[in-house]
Amino acid sequence: MFNDVPGQEKVKDLFARALRERTLSHAYLLSGPEGLAKTAFARELAVALVSTCGGCGICPECDRARRGVHPDLHVVEREGDLIRFEQVEPVIADLGLKPFSGSRRVWIIPEVEYLHSAAANKLLKSIEEPPDYVYFLLVTDRLERVLPTIVSRCQLVEFRPLSDTVVASYLRESHGLDGVAAEALARLSGGAVERAERLAGDAQRRADYLRHASAVAGLAPGVSDPDSPAAFIGVLERHQKQITDEAQEKLKARVGELERQFQDKRDLNWYTKKAEERARREESRLRRVAAQDAVDLLGAWVRDLWVVACGASDVLWNCDRAGDLAVAAVATPDYYARLMAVVARTRKDLYLNIDQKLALQALFARFEEVAESA
Repeated sequence: MFNDVPGQEKVKDLFARALRERTLSHAYLLSGPEGLAKTAFARELAVALVSTCGGCGICPECDRARRGVHPDLHVVEREGDLIRFEQVEPVIADLGLKPFSGSRRVWIIPEVEYLHSAAANKLLKSIEEPPDYVYFLLVTDRLERVLPTIVSRCQLVEFRPLSDTVVASYLRESHGLDGVAAEALARLSGGAVERAERLAGDAQRRADYLRHASAVAGLAPGVSDPDSPAAFIGVLERHQKQITDEAQEKLKARVGELERQFQDKRDLNWYTKKAEERARREESRLRRVAAQDAVDLLGAWVRDLWVVACGASDVLWNCDRAGDLAVAAVATPDYYARLMAVVARTRKDLYLNIDQKLALQALFARFEEVAESA
């Protein structure tokens, strides 16, 4: 249990002890920056809670829970921009049902900061005083956006960014990266192992992003490369198409599994609909994360240009590309600082779920405005 979640030893010890001593609270709020595997951790904990084996990870019951077909494990994910009242109402209605196989029922709510106030008010009493066999595992990247009434009724568990040393070691062991590449991705990840794994998963994509980022941001003010913004966006669009294609393949395989598992057509249709809904939500999430990663890579490149311009090259994040940065950094620190402010604004826009392509087009238009006014 929890072996696939790097680091977070204090959190692992907390829950291992609570499981062993049977001192679990009925509502936890797992909080910390994006990329710390909080939702993955919540799913593993839920598997341990609903499986009669306690989470061995290899039995059929654990397998069903991990695949999302265990009757006592439920995930409530936002549909669109919010987790709405209509999604919470069935949860409340189901709380009175006894566990189907084990002794516990678990509800996971990722991105709980998107819980609509009406939905939150509906949940409050259930979170505060659930049936003895019910457990809530709430997850957030933005604790400050979670309604205080929800926070006050949960036991808060903080996930902290890992050190660069821990992330680099993990990348060397799990992905076979060499020293300088692992160090660079560790610095770029900001201590978030999921982000580090995404970067390690496609080195060519990072190279493509940085090549176009250099052409956009590494030129002297007033010098433009009209093709690079579109090329940068093109890298993202190809990545997002790959995400869509993979989501369709996974859904097709999942539907095949369900067809073999359920003979009753009504049951099959119900589980197929749930699988399709989950696939759409996961695809949307991954497309949003891909856009955020693209902006973060651009922002890290601009930040490193600023670092070089300030004469502090020993703290580069893209430390495996120090030579390229030294050549590209031809403007003043103030110029790069203004570009960083543009990137920060766009990152916030993406978090608010606006159209990703339009957000990037607006970012590059603002870059041009900064260049023209320099």
